[in-house]
Amino acid sequence: MQAVGNTFIKLSSITLLALSVNLVGCQTFKNLTGGKDVDAVETAEKSEQGYYNDAIAQIDKGRYTQAVEDLTNLRTFYPTGQYAEQALLDVMYAQYESGKYEMAAASAEQFIRLYPSNPQVSYAYYVRGVANMQGSSEGLKIFKLNQAERDTAYLRLAFANFQELINKYPNSPYAPDAAQRMTFIYNQFAEHEMSAANWYIEREAYVASANRAKWVFQYYPLSESIPEAIATLAYSYEQLGMTDLAKEYKTLLQINYPTLLTNDGRVKLDTKRDRSWFNKFTFGQLGRSSMKDTSVATGEYNGATKTQMIRNANQLRLPSENTANANAPLNTSPTRNSGVNLGLGLPEASAERVTSQSSTGSTAREANIDPQNINPIRRTTLPTE
Repeated sequence: MQAVGNTFIKLSSITLLALSVNLVGCQTFKNLTGGKDVDAVETAEKSEQGYYNDAIAQIDKGRYTQAVEDLTNLRTFYPTGQYAEQALLDVMYAQYESGKYEMAAASAEQFIRLYPSNPQVSYAYYVRGVANMQGSSEGLKIFKLNQAERDTAYLRLAFANFQELINKYPNSPYAPDAAQRMTFIYNQFAEHEMSAANWYIEREAYVASANRAKWVFQYYPLSESIPEAIATLAYSYEQLGMTDLAKEYKTLLQINYPTLLTNDGRVKLDTKRDRSWFNKFTFGQLGRSSMKDTSVATGEYNGATKTQMIRNANQLRLPSENTANANAPLNTSPTRNSGVNLGLGLPEASAERVTSQSSTGSTAREANIDPQNINPIRRTTLPTE
């Protein structure tokens, strides 16, 4: 009797297992065939077309939160539908327009990962960079800061995003605007260093200000801050009593940027100048991207052709984050980017060794440093212009 009972239990178990396998097999077959999930579709409140039409209507009215909700529902109930990919493009746009920059960047990243062969994938690369360039959503609402005075982590990330875009899709309609944004970010990093240099000058910490200015030469040789960096070096060395070296930099100013010198040879250095102009930069406006049209971002390119803008941006490099955070004196830093020729006849960094406790630890007491105690500076001869 016990044997019969055991046999019955075994048969029951086998039957249940077979039913389970059959159900899983049906579900797997349904998913592999790309068919609609009947259960999911039955719980949907609208058709796929209905969700999409309602979402676009909400976008047109500027109701981005509701649009994201409709688009998310569309992708949930119709994950393999005809609007699934377009819906994610619209999600990232609506998130960006509503100020949810980190969410927009995450959605763009998701699109790149899921649909790498989509014709509009370069748009996702572009949105990711533009969203990261905006930084933290909450941080921008609280603080109204010059970009060069903000935490630079988001700008660094955006620069890498745009660099990847123009490398992978140089013919993308978004590449020129991405290249212009790279140039802007590059200049922001240089401006960040010069802001620090001016802060030290105001506190008569001239060794620190000189190191910050030389940092610009080392890592941002193509930036718009080069003239100010030369003026800062000339002024700082003059204040430290290093007249020969100061004279060399004044010669550079006279040759390349004479307006930064007065008639009697003094350096024009304005540490309190208004830097708000640096944020007045015109970029393309982010628009919706559709697989059915060729909508593109358009921007002002400051006279350069689109091809030239991309080519110039490809030359730009940011120092690694570890290097940037170290703030080491330039004579211990890696060599400058190869292939870059400023044409300014700058004295070699190895010939201008100025050391301190690093610029972050320098204070106003550096104004009392005896130049004789600074590591020897080997004077170099400027090349003939």
